[in-house]
Amino acid sequence: MTSSIVLRRGEMPTGDSRTNGQGNASVLMGAVLRVPLVLKIAGANALIVAATIIVAMADGVASGELAALLTVSLGLSLLVNAALVFVALRPLKDLESTARRVWQGELDARVPESPVADAGIQRVGHTLNILLDGLNADRARLHTLTNQVIQAGDRERAHIARELHDSTAQTLAALLLELSVLAAHNRDPHMAERIERIRAIVTDVLDEVRMLAHTVHPRVLDDLGLTAALQLLARESSERGSVTVVYEGPTKAPAELDLAVRSALYRVAQEAVGNAMKHARAKSISIRLQLGREARLEIVDDGVGFVPGEGETRRPGMGLFTMQERAALVGGRLSIDSRAGGGTRVLAIVPLAAASPEPIAAPATKVSSSR
Repeated sequence: MTSSIVLRRGEMPTGDSRTNGQGNASVLMGAVLRVPLVLKIAGANALIVAATIIVAMADGVASGELAALLTVSLGLSLLVNAALVFVALRPLKDLESTARRVWQGELDARVPESPVADAGIQRVGHTLNILLDGLNADRARLHTLTNQVIQAGDRERAHIARELHDSTAQTLAALLLELSVLAAHNRDPHMAERIERIRAIVTDVLDEVRMLAHTVHPRVLDDLGLTAALQLLARESSERGSVTVVYEGPTKAPAELDLAVRSALYRVAQEAVGNAMKHARAKSISIRLQLGREARLEIVDDGVGFVPGEGETRRPGMGLFTMQERAALVGGRLSIDSRAGGGTRVLAIVPLAAASPEPIAAPATKVSSSR
């Protein structure tokens, strides 16, 4: 006799009854473990008391023995209650651990699922995970916006530097040439003296314009690379003030050090040196560059120092946030170690190849000439 087995849609062939029984027991156990803590404790106590009464009635025990039996059952009840509370509150440790990891900066941490979590605690964990997801999304948007602002600032700097060099500086140079021609054809001694004074003024203005163009966007960074730009930064910073600025590092950067990394490291060095000269009252500043698997830039001064957490609040012109974002823009990290009266150490570590889109470089000029 032939028999057929018809499976309903969505059903799977069943194995032996033992497997099904284990699955049902697992589902039942999971449902029991997810019952609210109050119901767990009340149910456990009711079972213990009911079992005690049933045993006493079945055996016909005396009152003294009944009292002893009740005492034992109460002790057992206490043990069961303690075990239930311990198991039910274990997920709180996961909440505490996740909160600690987030506080330490591990924003990818999430509260894990727990098979023994009380329904209320499980809702708290889910809510915390939702908040952390939203926080990560907000941080990503903020980071993108910050990068766009920095990129826009770099583009504007490059544009201003180009205009100063190609337009303003060239106009002043032409004016100097015209004054030279006028002085050559002049026969009036009084006029010659005035022409010479004008030439001196125009020469000073031309030098300031060229210096400003270099400060806004150093062409040497594009033409000769990071090491030459850092050496020039040290030399010019020493010449402009009473601070001794020295460069320590290689004289030539590897070819794989791309434009984005060069720009980020130079701006960090420029900002750190400027802060040390303007705010720290430093007497000596060291710019140290190490190139290996990563580029490691360190700026150390012997100034008055500051509290990193309060530096940006008390001195908003220090640009600490901008330095950190510039390093992060190319996939690196920046740390600031300082204390009042103990000097400051700024350390930037970035990969040799940028981890994000490069900033737009300054367009080539028509005439050569940085809590």
